[in-house]
Amino acid sequence: MNTKNKIFIFINNSYIKINARTNIFYELPKNDDFPLGNYVAKYIIFHEKELNNYLNYIDSVEINDFAKKVAGYSTERTIKTVIKLNQYVEVDTILANKLYDLYEDFMVKVFEKLYLNGSINFAWINRIVMEHQLKLSSILGTIDELRIFSNTKKFVEPIPCSEYSVALQLRILDINIERIKEPILDFGCGSKATLVHYLRKLGLEAYGVDRITNNKLYTIQTDWFNYELKPNYWGTIISHLSFSNHFKRTHFKKNGNYIEYARKYMELLNSLKPGGEFYYTPNLPFIEQFLSPKSYKINKYFLNYDVQENREPLDIMSVRIEKLIKATIENEQQIQALSIY
Repeated sequence: MNTKNKIFIFINNSYIKINARTNIFYELPKNDDFPLGNYVAKYIIFHEKELNNYLNYIDSVEINDFAKKVAGYSTERTIKTVIKLNQYVEVDTILANKLYDLYEDFMVKVFEKLYLNGSINFAWINRIVMEHQLKLSSILGTIDELRIFSNTKKFVEPIPCSEYSVALQLRILDINIERIKEPILDFGCGSKATLVHYLRKLGLEAYGVDRITNNKLYTIQTDWFNYELKPNYWGTIISHLSFSNHFKRTHFKKNGNYIEYARKYMELLNSLKPGGEFYYTPNLPFIEQFLSPKSYKINKYFLNYDVQENREPLDIMSVRIEKLIKATIENEQQIQALSIY
């Protein structure tokens, strides 16, 4: 195994073994150990001869290119980690670039030290890792959804986020497979894209979009704001406890990004073929009330509960919006009207 691959495996292991549930905002007591610092320092010191030989074998351009690749991979892993901790985390381009710059600066410091001096002492590497973690904490501290974690706890429990069974999704959304229209888009399909692959096995043309996806077949890994939707293209769009769930949450959030969500909501509707349908839960009454009955037919269903469970019904509905054959949409005018809600 070459040195490059070893470094990427090391980074991956650091997230699995150390970072996965470590609270980045934890205020370290004076006599407490710094696990990530020790882990990184020991790895680099143990492999410094191999790293030094590799860095002296390649030129400065290759060193910089490799530092960029490591920074990009580390940024991607950090974003995936914080999203797993809290599904409502939103990472925009500005924040992602700050993370990338931070990791690139760290890698360049380490590579230059090895390249120029040939060796690294434990105290030095431990110090710059500490500095790196403090800067990382500062950047991530700008994300509202991460500030819910107390700085007195060393480890955190992730906010629950489940990938639901196909049967449950179809039942809750009241989707009849026999009449579903193609092509189909699962908007927020989850890392496993279970529904997408189920529909594919039935011979249906289905695709998925999600920020984190483990299987790239028929799925696109991207933020839904960055995914471009073609007008009049999709026969069916499905969003079970994903886009509409986040939209509802940001609607009630003091500094929520509700205008961008409203724009994307209208973009989703505009991307339906005439006669196409958008299935989602929870319902979004604050925006649905503005949709023209001349353009859309809205059907709502209370979620079904087993009567024997004696549960009080939740104030949540599943929704099916059909784009009417004669529907005409002026997107910007719609958005201006919706922005008053």
